[in-house]
Amino acid sequence: MHAPIRQIPSRMVSVAFLSVAVFAAGAIEARAACYAPTASKLSAATASRFSALTGAATLARPGTALVLAPAAAAQGGGSSGGGPIVGQWQVLMTAFPGTSNEFMFDFAFQQFHSDGTENMLSGGVPPSIGNVCVGVWERGAGGVIRTRHTTWNFVGNEVFGDLPTGYFVLDVTLRTNSQGTAYEGTWKAASYDLGAGPLGSGGPPQPNSEFEGTLQAVRISVP
Repeated sequence: MHAPIRQIPSRMVSVAFLSVAVFAAGAIEARAACYAPTASKLSAATASRFSALTGAATLARPGTALVLAPAAAAQGGGSSGGGPIVGQWQVLMTAFPGTSNEFMFDFAFQQFHSDGTENMLSGGVPPSIGNVCVGVWERGAGGVIRTRHTTWNFVGNEVFGDLPTGYFVLDVTLRTNSQGTAYEGTWKAASYDLGAGPLGSGGPPQPNSEFEGTLQAVRISVP
């Protein structure tokens, strides 16, 4: 088991303030430890441009509203209820919704596969520090789908042979609408040292690396 490495901030830092860094709407002080900006750190102009980039307008367009069927009614669409999940999705994630700390956490393309695996390509994290997550999913009673997906955290200037600085875990509970064209749900995420946490010998998350919130998605289809 690798010894813990703590000298590098979590990928959470980049997710949380990438929109500010990219659009230069305001300066956020870099910290040695993980840092999560509050909503006040994101200007209205930045939020507007970030929403346009992530496709918020697409998610809100007529016909894509996330109207979820009650569990009992959805049972008629399949043995476990809910619409199909297999395929490709456009996802938006919001952290701490409804609070003064609310902010856009990430946006991504996601694929669910029939063998119970899934992957996500994050647009809120640069490829150099790890923006591809892989995971597993299962569908339970009432059509509720649970996923756990993971990736390695990197600082972005590694050379061949360098170890990642830790790993990232995202747990999601979601439910599709009856047509399988949209889904919504809740999520929790954290980063851990190598060898620690749920995929290691146990132990708490890295400081200030825990986030939670809601997510929504629409299916991407062939035109």
